[in-house]
Amino acid sequence: MLNMTKTSESVTVFKMVYAASILTRNCYTILRLVEGRRLPCVFGDMDGAMRRPEPTLQDERNKRMPSAFFGFLTRSFYVRMILIMLAVSIIPLLMLAYISITASSSTVEKQVNRLNAQLVNQLIDRIELSMNRFRELSVQYSGLFSIQNALVSPSELYYEDVVLKRELISVLSTASAMIGNVEGLQVYSAVTGEILSSTEAPSRIERSIYKPLIDHFLSSPRTELFLDKDSMPGMEMLRDSSIYMARIPYNKYEEMKGIILISMKNNQFQQQIENIQLGSRGSITLLTPAGSPIATTSKLSDAEDKGRVETILEHWRELGSPNQFAEASSIISVKQTGTYDGWIVVSEIPSKELTQSTGIIRDTVVYFLAVLIGLGAASILGFGYHLYRPLQAVKRQVNAIKKGQFDARVDTFANNEIGDLGRMLNSMAIRIQELVNDLQDSEELKRRLEIRALQSQINPHFMYNTLNTIRMFAMLKDYDKINTLMGRFVGLLRYSMENYDQTVKLGQELDYLKDYVGLLNMRYKCQIVLDYDIEEPLGRMQIPKLSLQPLIENSVFHGILPKKSETGHIAIRAFANQESERIVIEIRDDGLGLPEEELEKLRMHLLREESSENIGLQNVRMRLKLMFGQSTAMELFSEEGAGLLIRIELQADQIQIKEEEHERL
Repeated sequence: MLNMTKTSESVTVFKMVYAASILTRNCYTILRLVEGRRLPCVFGDMDGAMRRPEPTLQDERNKRMPSAFFGFLTRSFYVRMILIMLAVSIIPLLMLAYISITASSSTVEKQVNRLNAQLVNQLIDRIELSMNRFRELSVQYSGLFSIQNALVSPSELYYEDVVLKRELISVLSTASAMIGNVEGLQVYSAVTGEILSSTEAPSRIERSIYKPLIDHFLSSPRTELFLDKDSMPGMEMLRDSSIYMARIPYNKYEEMKGIILISMKNNQFQQQIENIQLGSRGSITLLTPAGSPIATTSKLSDAEDKGRVETILEHWRELGSPNQFAEASSIISVKQTGTYDGWIVVSEIPSKELTQSTGIIRDTVVYFLAVLIGLGAASILGFGYHLYRPLQAVKRQVNAIKKGQFDARVDTFANNEIGDLGRMLNSMAIRIQELVNDLQDSEELKRRLEIRALQSQINPHFMYNTLNTIRMFAMLKDYDKINTLMGRFVGLLRYSMENYDQTVKLGQELDYLKDYVGLLNMRYKCQIVLDYDIEEPLGRMQIPKLSLQPLIENSVFHGILPKKSETGHIAIRAFANQESERIVIEIRDDGLGLPEEELEKLRMHLLREESSENIGLQNVRMRLKLMFGQSTAMELFSEEGAGLLIRIELQADQIQIKEEEHERL
C-alpha cells in the first residue's frame, strides 16, 4: 500500500513537471511571435535549433530609442492590435447606435399599441365579467325558495305575508352586501304589484320610482333588459346608474311571477380607470352604444370631449370597427363588449407622446455613443502600452523556468492575462517544490506512524501472559474456559493482523474491544465492565482500525488494575455536538486518575509529534489527524482518584457513514 502511494505521488510530481514544461513551451512560442523574431529553443527542437541572429541595424536603432512609448508605436504587432481592437469596438457601437435610432420609433409604437390594446381588452373583460355576473345572479336568485314564496297570491293570514316579505328583503340585503359593487336589488311582484327592495321599504308600483322601468320591461318581449342613460332619455335615475332587469322565472315559457332589478353606480367604472396614465394628453373612455360617456379620464371639457368621441366613433364605423387605427395625430384603440350591454371602450394616445419618447432615446444613444467611443479609444491605447512592459517580465520568467530555476519569481504582475500567466508560472514552480517536499515528509511520517502502530498492537508480553493462562487452564482441565479464551484470542489476532491500514466501522471496533476486555477479565481478578452509548448512525462511521484499543489498554493497565479493586468500569460514548458541528468520542474509566502535574505533562507529550513516550496515545492522535484533518482534537481530563476522561473531537463533514450490508438469503 505504501509503495503504491509513493508511486502515485511520484507520478503526480512528474505530471506537474511535464505540464510546466508544456506551458513554458507555449509561452515561449507566444513571445517569439510577439517579438517578431526567433528566440533560441529550449525544450527539444522546436522548428529546428536556431541560433540567435546577429544584431541588425534596426536592432541597434531600437536600442537607441529615447522613448519607450515611441518604441511601442514602431512595433507593428502592437499597432495592428490597437487598430483591430478599435475597429472591433467602435464599429459595433456605430451599428448599434444606427439600429437603435432607426428602430426605436417603430419599436416604441408597436410596444405602445400592444400595451394599449392589452389595456382595452382588460377593461372589456372586467365589464363583461360584471354583466355576466348580473345575469348569473338573476338566474340564481329568481330560483330561490324565499323569492318564489313571496311572489305567490297573498295568504289569508296577514302574518304569513309579512314573514315571507321580510324573508325576501333579508335575502336581497344579504345578496347586495355580498356582491359589493351593486347599488341595490329590487324584486317586483306581478301578483301583488309591490316593489320589494334591499334598500327601501316595500311600496306599491304606482308610487314607486321604478314604475317607468317596470312598464318598459313589460312592454318588451325579452326575458332580460339592460338600461343605461341612453335607453330611456330623461330618466333621472339612469343618469348616474345602470340597471339590469330579468323576469322571474327566467324561462320565458313559464308564467311570469315578477321581475328582478339589479342596479349599479357608473362611478365604479370611473374608479377603475382613473389611475390609468396614458401621457399628458392621452385618455381612456367608456361609452354607451349611442356614444354617451359612462366614465372617462379625458381632461377636455364636456363639449370638446363629446365632439372628439363622435369623430372617433364615426371613423371607427367607417373603417369596419377595427381594434386599432390612426386618427389625425393619435393612435386609437376601440373595442365593444360582446355582452348584452354593448358598451364601447376607447383609448387614445397622441403621437407626440411617442415622438417625445423616441427623441429621448435618440439623444441618449448619441450621448452614450460619444462617451463610449472616447473611453474605448483611451482604454485601448493605454491597455496596449501597458501590455508591452509585463511581457518583458513574463519573458524573463520563462527564461528562468526553461533553465530549471523554479525558485525564480516575478515580483510585479499586470492586471491582465499576461499577469495571470506570470502568476500561474510562479504557482506551478512553487507547487512542484511543495509536492516534492510533501512527498518526502509524508513518506517519513508514514514510516514513523507505522512503527508506532506496530508498537501499539498486541505486544509479545500480552501474548505470553495469555498463552500462559491457557496453559494453566489446560493443567486444570478446564476445557470450557480454554475454548472461550482461545476463541477470543484468535479473534483478537485475526482482527489486529488483517490489513492494518484499512478503516472499520465504529461498531466493529467495539466488538473487538468486548473480546479484548473479556480476555482481560479471564486473566485478572478485577472484573472490568465495558459500557458504550453510541448515537445513530455513528455506529457505522469509519475510523482507523485499532484506534480505540490503545486507549482502553491505557485505562486498564494504568488506571483500573493499579487501583486493586474487585471491579472496574469503562464507558465509551459517541455523539454529535450540534452547536460545534463536531463528532465527539469519550472514553471514561474509574481508575486511579492523574494528579494535575502529571496530567499536564501528559498533555505536553501529546503535542510533541516526535515524543517517544506514551506511544499508544500519540499513535491514535496522529492517525486520527491524518484521516480526519488537522482540526482533530484529543483532550485529557482527570482528577487524582477519580479516573481519566479522554475526549476526541472530529470535524463532522469529514465523517463517512457506511451503509448497512444485508446478508443474502
